[in-house]
Amino acid sequence: MFDRVLKAAAAAALLLAPLIAPGVAAAREMRVSSFEPPQGFYSAKILQVWIDKVNAKLSKGNAFKLYPGSILGAPPAQADLVKAGVADVALVVPTYTPGVFPMTGVVEVPGLVKSSAQGTAVLNALQADGALKKEYADYKVIALFTTPGYRFLMTRPGLDTPAAMKGLKLRSPSSFGSTLLGLVGASGVSIPAPQVYENLERGVVSGAVWVMDAYRTFRLYEVAPYVVDTRVTASPMAILMNRNTYNALPGADRKVIDEMSGKAAATWISDVVDTTDAAIAKTFHENPKIHFVTLSDAQQTAWDTALKGASAAWVAAQTDKAGARKVLKEAEQVSAANAPK
Repeated sequence: MFDRVLKAAAAAALLLAPLIAPGVAAAREMRVSSFEPPQGFYSAKILQVWIDKVNAKLSKGNAFKLYPGSILGAPPAQADLVKAGVADVALVVPTYTPGVFPMTGVVEVPGLVKSSAQGTAVLNALQADGALKKEYADYKVIALFTTPGYRFLMTRPGLDTPAAMKGLKLRSPSSFGSTLLGLVGASGVSIPAPQVYENLERGVVSGAVWVMDAYRTFRLYEVAPYVVDTRVTASPMAILMNRNTYNALPGADRKVIDEMSGKAAATWISDVVDTTDAAIAKTFHENPKIHFVTLSDAQQTAWDTALKGASAAWVAAQTDKAGARKVLKEAEQVSAANAPK
């Protein structure tokens, strides 16, 4: 199916090519793909806001338009959609395509990311140093950022220590997320976002490792009323643009996009992400039916001890182990310098 979509897009491009005069940049609508529904957090509060700000400054006839709800392709296909030109811009979760953005995944290592601001600082430092250059060579990078640290969203009380996780099945955010769960004796299960509620309700999984926005959006609080505040891992996120689309735009339009890209854009996004995460958490803290478990120093130490092999496991999973060790070291330094106060 995906191959047919790519072929159709390529055929359309060939048909239109003779209609465009050589050397003239044709006005066009540029497709922005989101796997979230239009009311989803990243669709509504990030992508659409970015689109509106950029469109207001682009030359007449050039404009971005949001295509939400996986209209253009499934979540794991987003990076390929941009590369092939099916989408001009897309929201990408780099860990959905293992092996394609390996060093970007360093932010999954426990202890590196509590807030989006912290994880975003890590990724942008690595990008500035060229550590991620190869991974994004085919794209114009609009922004690299991360989720806040993931919490454990559990169906019953008492599941808040590494020992209590043994033998449990939990919804995992990624392949490496499953590796982390394995370190405490749990099993990670890959479940599409819309199906997590049902699997929690039926007892297929005992919990999910996820963010507060998903907790609210998918009404997981109805079936998983226990929230363990460990911030065990995080997911990298990216907004990527087709490089040919970018290069074909007039210089003035490229300048507009440049001004709305990079570290400044990522910092804006991380501020929105962290503010929203805190607001949602506050609302649920005030709900007597939701039970937050705040770990003591001793309890957090137990988690840190249980997950101490995570860094080595992440390096071992990389093809370029020397490069991975260098990236991990820099990530640890930047993370420490940007730790939430």
